[in-house]
Amino acid sequence: MAYTKYKTTSANGIFSGVYFMGRWTTKTIQNQPTMYTTNLGAAVLLMTKNTDHLNLQLLNTTATNRFQPEIAVFIDDQPEVRFKVNEVPDELQLQSNAPHVVRLVFAGNSDADEVWLHQQGLAISKITISDGELTAIKPAGKAITFIGDSITAGCWVKSRHPAAGYAAELNYAAQTAQALNAEDIRIAYSAAGLLRYGTGGVPAAPRFINYLDFETKMPLPSTDLIVINLGSNDRQFSSEVMQTQYVKFFKALRHLSPTATLNIMIPFNQSFAAELRVIAHQNPQLNLIETKDWPITYTDQVHPDLSGSQLIAKRLTQALTSHYGQAYFAV
Repeated sequence: MAYTKYKTTSANGIFSGVYFMGRWTTKTIQNQPTMYTTNLGAAVLLMTKNTDHLNLQLLNTTATNRFQPEIAVFIDDQPEVRFKVNEVPDELQLQSNAPHVVRLVFAGNSDADEVWLHQQGLAISKITISDGELTAIKPAGKAITFIGDSITAGCWVKSRHPAAGYAAELNYAAQTAQALNAEDIRIAYSAAGLLRYGTGGVPAAPRFINYLDFETKMPLPSTDLIVINLGSNDRQFSSEVMQTQYVKFFKALRHLSPTATLNIMIPFNQSFAAELRVIAHQNPQLNLIETKDWPITYTDQVHPDLSGSQLIAKRLTQALTSHYGQAYFAV
């Protein structure tokens, strides 16, 4: 599935003619200036003209790890091509000198990757062309920030294989954003919750929404909607504690992004469904999205598979357009 409508925009990183969608920062890694992210689903968008290739360089930040992170490459409306980060070609070949839309997505990594303390995220040190033009583009619609855990990050969509079995580019968040021609801003980490820490040294959500890693403060990106899917990993905590934590978290998000609307998905395993219904009843400005009757299919009883992701995206898109109206998302 691909976006159908884009618009030109300004470059927002260290490379001319390139748009970085999601949470990225400039960081020197291995003595090289890079654009860096720890978030699966973070993407690069651009349009080429009068060139038949794109020069790329990604750093191998996990050289000693068993599983290599992967990126997904989309060119125009063609099926994706996946590469392990240490196997990305120096030149990405295009079919012709005609204009091409190129989208690169941080698609998969491993729970063993130390993204928080040891800079084992995705680092891009080169995106250039030898001739021709690069133009920064982005989806033409709203911006949606998805906050969650491994399900929202895109883990285990294809299979139970680290990195290769992940599909951040195909999970429910990606497909919902594409259906609405919206920017996909992903803030999600494996095993994380409101109170539980994630893998790779990642802290709980109240901290990771403010930081990209332990030393890099990251303001919440400008966004129109926030979609929250948290709680599946917090089941060891009491109802009272979690209800208090949800309210604090929603207040923090309103403070960080006062113009964004908050949309709360009940976790697919129905954790804290009753508590979220009480909170939504007491706070009518929150849009609660019920998920109890969604016939989701799973890879492992927890993580939606590709069919399940498609179903979730369809139901979530319907829920959002029903609540806000089709015209709200029109481009």
